[in-house]
Amino acid sequence: MPSDSISEVILRRGSTRQFGRSALTLPVVSTMLDRATRGIPADFLEPPGATLNSLYLIANAIDGLAPGTYVYHRSQRALEPLREGKFRQEAGYLGLEQGLPADAAVNVYFLSDLNPVLARFGNRGYRAAQLEAAILGGKMYLAAYAQRFGATGLTFFDDDVTEFFSPHARGKSVMFLTAFGHPAPRRR
Repeated sequence: MPSDSISEVILRRGSTRQFGRSALTLPVVSTMLDRATRGIPADFLEPPGATLNSLYLIANAIDGLAPGTYVYHRSQRALEPLREGKFRQEAGYLGLEQGLPADAAVNVYFLSDLNPVLARFGNRGYRAAQLEAAILGGKMYLAAYAQRFGATGLTFFDDDVTEFFSPHARGKSVMFLTAFGHPAPRRR
């Protein structure tokens, strides 16, 4: 666990503008996922432990984890493999054809099954799903900088992300995307 204070981490953080293709370790990624998904206080997340979003990952370079796609199960603190393989090109395409998600060690997508959310909360449900995803993404962002690697939030091709993670993600809508990795060395 990092020893820096939250104030030190906040002052150090900033969006990574270019990732090197070096690997993160599984313990570092696991710590980030675990700490960020311990819940947030919100009236729409009842009972405690409830969530509106599922986390889907494209793992490009994580030492101790085969490249591929995964879904994260918070209650078990475990990654379920969906498809093994190298998906850097697809990650770049899904992130609006940008290099950042292709170069990142891992991309985390937040997807929500909006039908039950909207049935329960009406139009507020969409905002609640986005809010939860953004807060969790922000917590992961801080966890990345606390562990001295980089992060950046990205936009995406909505329907293509759902299709890419299907059949597991069928019927879900993507709310948020954050990419993580070691920043590329700065050129002088």
